[in-house]
Amino acid sequence: MSHDHDLLEQLHQAGRRARALAPLALEALDRQQGYALLHQGVARRQAAGERVSGWKVALAGRAAQARFGLDEPVYGALTPAMEVEPGSTVPFTRLIQPKLEIELALVFGRTLAPGAYSDEAILAAVAEVAPAFEIADCRWQGWRFGLGAFLADNAAAGLYCVGPRTPFDPALHGCVPYRLEHDGAPLGSGDTQQREDSPLLNLCWLVRRLLAAGQGVEAGQVVLSGALLAPLDIQPGTYRLHMLGTELALVFHAGIASA
Repeated sequence: MSHDHDLLEQLHQAGRRARALAPLALEALDRQQGYALLHQGVARRQAAGERVSGWKVALAGRAAQARFGLDEPVYGALTPAMEVEPGSTVPFTRLIQPKLEIELALVFGRTLAPGAYSDEAILAAVAEVAPAFEIADCRWQGWRFGLGAFLADNAAAGLYCVGPRTPFDPALHGCVPYRLEHDGAPLGSGDTQQREDSPLLNLCWLVRRLLAAGQGVEAGQVVLSGALLAPLDIQPGTYRLHMLGTELALVFHAGIASA
């Protein structure tokens, strides 16, 4: 069994059993090796019958990038097995060490074949926008990892939830206010225009990076364009995200998920 295959199997079993792995040495995997393992992991999922339903932008802010000596974000893949329905209950038993992120989700209306695209052309391929939660869930114990290990872990992609969709307008959705609550208590607010890592710029970066890596961007795929608030340790109760004139809710519970 090769080292890469063994590591991917360990990560797979850690997710299936909801148990963290002992961290690797920080220098054990570099960025290139991490991305290679990420794509091998995606290929394994596809061979098992899953499909890529979208992508996530990670480490979008300068502070996060500086930690790893980066000058750009990184990305991970999403599949339907990771998606949870709005308003549903998520049991902690399904998770390892989850953190909640709020995101702007952008949904492609048409496929982009390999080639060079302007920002305007990329945005013109987006059909819908929606509020979203990402439940990041690292398989390395204590969220301790080097960059390559983070990528091998699919950039800590755990679960995600996309709320009600509305037609996308790049002029209108350059500035999207948002507000997060937990059991009625405010946790944070802002708007996307105030951010150094604009969701629309993150989206354009991601598309170019995927195409350069030989990954297509397909109609129907969703992009989670980067956390809008610092990741939160998840507590039992109901989280409500107010964005785009609508509300997205998820309930977290220590027991079994509701029917």
